[in-house]
Amino acid sequence: MSLVSKGVMGVMVGMELAFFGVIPLMLISSVKQSGGGNESEAALVYFVFQGVGSVIMFLSLVLLVSSSYLYLLGWCMFIVSMSMKLGVFPFHSWVVTVTGLTSWTGVLFVLVVMKLAPYWMLSGMGLPSLASVILVTLSCITTALGAIGACNQSTLRGVLGCSSLSQSGFMMSLSLVSVYYYMWYFAVYSSIMGVMVVSSSLKNSPTLVMVMLMSLSGMPPLLGMFMKFGGLYCLSGTSLSLCAYLAMWSLFGFFYYFNATVEVYYGFPLMNKVDWVVILMNVIMGPILFMSLMPMM
Repeated sequence: MSLVSKGVMGVMVGMELAFFGVIPLMLISSVKQSGGGNESEAALVYFVFQGVGSVIMFLSLVLLVSSSYLYLLGWCMFIVSMSMKLGVFPFHSWVVTVTGLTSWTGVLFVLVVMKLAPYWMLSGMGLPSLASVILVTLSCITTALGAIGACNQSTLRGVLGCSSLSQSGFMMSLSLVSVYYYMWYFAVYSSIMGVMVVSSSLKNSPTLVMVMLMSLSGMPPLLGMFMKFGGLYCLSGTSLSLCAYLAMWSLFGFFYYFNATVEVYYGFPLMNKVDWVVILMNVIMGPILFMSLMPMM
């Protein structure tokens, strides 16, 4: 409904219908799989953040439509509401909590299906330049927090939650720059996540899950590499600094994806904390040195 609506309110109504459809699905999964334990808690956390975000979004749209004096306040409230619904900094903590507690069905809906409509809404709203910059900045901070947070995760669900956070920079930027590239990026991302979630729920192909994780990190020549290369190509005409930043954290993501896969399926971490610090410094210093040389070129 959100994708075919011509107005903002139609998109919002579609988002809310999808939201109220996911909650019973999470609760049904909890009854079937574990008797209503952790999944019920995940559904409650998800309901609180999405519900509050929806209320704030509705109030922001009312302010934007009805009052020119409260125009700035309306956009501020809209940014807050989108941050809550998408799990963008500073409201990012619920993503890892929900994915860590819910079933694999809930993981697929929370990390993939429910992300489509909000980004679609952003791509068609025509945000002011300042609001766009703020949202991209918040999503870039979320990208860094997701990459760093994945280092402390010991479960595949937790890693996927942090992976969703680390993808925020790409998705937010692409949705504001080009809806075509955003839909292409999201289609590839959702297909990779779908295969990985199904394989993980069946527990019969750890090798396939490992390959999908490597693809999600952007490792060549897998599909995820072309996904991220296409995103960087689109954003290169907007900001080279943004491209360098996203590429840096994508490179770092390869290491934590690989380490998480080994730890989850083989029972031991491939690298310790000192190794993480060394890798992080190597990933960060390269783009910094390259950017410092650009004025001399």
